[in-house]
Amino acid sequence: MSNSKTIFDVDFAELYRNHAAQAIRKPKTSDDWDKKAHNMKSGGGCAGVSYIQDFTSRMDLTNASTLLDVGCGGGTIGLALASGLEKVYELDYSPKMLEVVKERAAEQDIENYECILKSWDDNWDDVPECDICVSSRSSMVNDIESALAKLNSKAKKAVYMTMTVDKDFISRDILRAIGRDDIGFPTYIYAMNLLYQQGYRVSVDFLETQNCSSKVLTLDEPSFIEAVQWSIGTLNEEEIDRLVHYYQKNQSKIYSAQPMQHAWAFIHWKTH
Repeated sequence: MSNSKTIFDVDFAELYRNHAAQAIRKPKTSDDWDKKAHNMKSGGGCAGVSYIQDFTSRMDLTNASTLLDVGCGGGTIGLALASGLEKVYELDYSPKMLEVVKERAAEQDIENYECILKSWDDNWDDVPECDICVSSRSSMVNDIESALAKLNSKAKKAVYMTMTVDKDFISRDILRAIGRDDIGFPTYIYAMNLLYQQGYRVSVDFLETQNCSSKVLTLDEPSFIEAVQWSIGTLNEEEIDRLVHYYQKNQSKIYSAQPMQHAWAFIHWKTH
C-alpha cells in the first residue's frame, strides 16, 4: 500500500507558521507604522495610481454596498471605492494611519466611511460584516489561517487580496551583497493552498505594477540603508558595510522605488 500523501494531507497552516517564524524580519508593530504614517499624508507614499486601478478594476462590486478594508494604511483601496458604496470601513492597528485616512477622506469630501482601530490578532466580534473584504498588501501575519478565517467571517460576498509573489521585498542582488539571501517571507501560495483545501474556488492574477509613490527619486546613502532596513530588519555592522559598498558601486541605478517589489499576487474568491 502506498504511503504517498495528497495535497489534502499537507498542513499548509502549520507550514506557514513555521516559515513565518523563520522569516528574516520581525512583523511590523503599530508604532512602526505610526512612524511611517507621515509619508502617506495627502496620498504621498500610498500606492501608485496604476496599482489602485489594477486592483479595483478586477473587483466585482455588483449589488455590493459595504466594504471592509483590512490593514488599510492610508485608505488606498477603500477610499478609492467609497463613491460607489454606501459605507466603507477602514481597519488598521496604527492610530496615525487612521488619522491619514481621515485627512485624505476630508480632502476628497468622502463622508461615508468609518475607522476601526484593530489588528489581525484582536477580537473581531464587533467588526461589522460587509459585502466585500479587502486586504491590500496587508497580510504579512504570523498565522495566515487565522487571518483568512477572519476575512471569510466578515465577507458576505467576496474577498480580494494582494500578497507577495517573491520571498523578499527588495532586489535579490542587494540581499546577496549583504549575505541575507535566505528563506525570506512566506508568499501567497500558502493562502491559495489553504483556501483550496477549504473548498473555495480561488482565482489568481499578478499585478506587475509599482506599489509605492509614483515619484522616482535618487536615494542618498542614509535613505537607502533606511529603506533596506525597513524591508528586512536591522542590519549588523558588517552588513551595513557591505550595503554601503553596494551603494557606492551602484549609486547611479538606485532609486526610491527600487527596494520595494513590483509584483503582487491578486487573489480573490466568493465566500457564499
